[in-house]
Amino acid sequence: MGTKRAFTLERHRQRLLDELLTYTVEMIRAGAWTNGKPCAVEDCAIIAGHRAGAIEILAGLQAGKIRQKLIADDCAVLRRAIPWPFAGEPQAYFRGQFLRIEAGWPDALAQKVIRLEEISDKPEAANSWVAGVSDRGGTVRPHLNDLTPHYLYSGTTGGGKSVGLQLALYQLSAHVENRIVLVDGKFGESLKTLERLPGVVGPCAVELHEARAALSWAVAEMGRRYRENRTQDGRIIVVIDEFQELVSDSVIVNLLRQLAAQGRGARVHGLWATQHPTVDAFGAASTRRNLKGKCAYLVDDPDASRVAVGGKSPRADKLLGAGDSFLVGPGTCHRMQSAFVDGKDLDRAMAQGNGRCGQWEFDTWPELDAMDLDTSQIDGDNGHREPQWDAAELAVALASALAGEGRPAMETRGKVMGVQVGSTRGRRLVNVGRDLLMALESNGYRLQPPTSVVAA
Repeated sequence: MGTKRAFTLERHRQRLLDELLTYTVEMIRAGAWTNGKPCAVEDCAIIAGHRAGAIEILAGLQAGKIRQKLIADDCAVLRRAIPWPFAGEPQAYFRGQFLRIEAGWPDALAQKVIRLEEISDKPEAANSWVAGVSDRGGTVRPHLNDLTPHYLYSGTTGGGKSVGLQLALYQLSAHVENRIVLVDGKFGESLKTLERLPGVVGPCAVELHEARAALSWAVAEMGRRYRENRTQDGRIIVVIDEFQELVSDSVIVNLLRQLAAQGRGARVHGLWATQHPTVDAFGAASTRRNLKGKCAYLVDDPDASRVAVGGKSPRADKLLGAGDSFLVGPGTCHRMQSAFVDGKDLDRAMAQGNGRCGQWEFDTWPELDAMDLDTSQIDGDNGHREPQWDAAELAVALASALAGEGRPAMETRGKVMGVQVGSTRGRRLVNVGRDLLMALESNGYRLQPPTSVVAA
């Protein structure tokens, strides 16, 4: 966009917002929206965003009544107040102490195209990326850190979700300390073409068995870091598009749950995307709760919006598509226009990036033993791991499995055999014993209990 045109566009936006603010303040002070009770406006501001214009008003104790008036009858009063032919649906909601009123610009006043090179010409920190420009004109940079270890990307077709995911992937892959796992739940439509970006560990997992193997590797690596006290090793970033296509598989549900719950302390992070952000799309409620960062593009309905942004407002189902989005984190919310990266820049990164391009660690994802994935004893907050089972405990577990005992009887048996087993650890040990017995029997070994069995 030329400088002169941008200046003219900004002046036009500002004039329309001044008109809206003047009218709104007059109505509030006159009590027109509070049953004749005049109200004071303590503070106000105008925000000329790329896709929507907004005003914010601090109206004291009457702000709730004002909002109810504005949104009643499908925002009838609000629609009359907005002095431009707005796109989409207007909104009135609270952002902190302020009542925010916003409506989309028509195409003639909107700016939908923002290239990454227009915002940033150098790599950011290895744990962050440029996502777009906020409605106040600032550069929005999400971070993978303790507050937001994982991000949920949500958005229907045409909303910009996949483009935003590719934008993050392009920037994060530029840093040598980042290792990236790609899983695409739509048969490679989104991420397969990027599997040769630098730092990608192995081929983009497309089939179900590939997704299991790739996620199993990430979980096993997370467990190894905790066991070996190497939780400050370089980041592993698991990028999944359309994960809802995978959660019918119980193995994948469990792998995602472990990564979301325990990854933060081992610098294992997730950027997980879905077109359909419903409460059932994650396979486990704890997985959804652990996705603290939200990048919400246009979604289909209010229920999807509540999952996408993590609350009732703002409304992602009222966004305008084509990169119009909300970036939400603990205590923060930005409406932004998402940037994009040109295909030629992606191709260049795959051809030249850091000398690592195409250097996968695995040509095919390794099949891992189930014991490598046992992270049930890991505390993801502090990296503590209980000691592995010792020989005496395993002996108790196998003897109890042979006798067909449950946990209480196994604890009794343990005391007789000189092993103290607590209830929490005992529940795990019962399953270990049964797994050991099954593994032996499946390989042709037939164990028999002794003639005199310890009484349970």
